[in-house]
Amino acid sequence: MPFVEYDEVEAVCSDCGRIFRSEEALAAHRVDSHAGRVDAATADRLTCPTCERRFLSAGELRAHRRRAHGDG
Repeated sequence: MPFVEYDEVEAVCSDCGRIFRSEEALAAHRVDSHAGRVDAATADRLTCPTCERRFLSAGELRAHRRRAHGDG
């Protein structure tokens, strides 16, 4: 993601803190990155089998496994 000047910030994701230049970009990010989120009670099922780190969505777990462990 390219560097965003502070005075260009229009929207901040309340889930992860990423910043965007428009509400439209934030909305697209939320659909791509945070759709399908599960509640904390279900999160224990979304645990990395290699390092046991826990995630709030299946997408976050998949991304972690690709980045951290080369899975997938």
